[in-house]
Amino acid sequence: MVLSFTIFSVTLFLWPIITWFKRAPYVPSFDSHLRIMKQHLRLKKWSTIVDLGCGDGKALRFFAKEFGLKGNWYDLNPFVIWYGKFSNRLLWYKDISLIRSNFKKAQLKNYAYIYLYLWPEQLIFMEDRIFDGLWDHTIIISNSFVFVKHTPFEVIHDAHNKKVIYLYKK
Repeated sequence: MVLSFTIFSVTLFLWPIITWFKRAPYVPSFDSHLRIMKQHLRLKKWSTIVDLGCGDGKALRFFAKEFGLKGNWYDLNPFVIWYGKFSNRLLWYKDISLIRSNFKKAQLKNYAYIYLYLWPEQLIFMEDRIFDGLWDHTIIISNSFVFVKHTPFEVIHDAHNKKVIYLYKK
């Protein structure tokens, strides 16, 4: 038991380093950014959301709890997926499903909201695919980073007047 926990812990610690080479390391959403979204966003209850490159699903659980959204998340990391599934069961989140797949293959047409907390390199790579596959009314919520070719319709600042959340439409 101790050995398996140690192996799991070491792997969980090393996974961000391993995934760095794929340019999508696991970085959880900051609680301060989630609080800012809670204050400023007006999302429609029971709508659908997808989190691309979700890690352990912290942000998606936040959207489910605070806004009543149903959603899916995509990630490849088996350890954070296991942790996310465990957390969902423990906390009774039933309207969230986890998909172990590359988020670049996600079908985006059926979601009212798309949440992203991806590095700028990933946003550049995914920008055309994301915007081409949207409904006209879909809103993209980008945490901390901007798209190159598109202009946000709204920017949300933190208490220090730093831009932290960018909202986009097609």
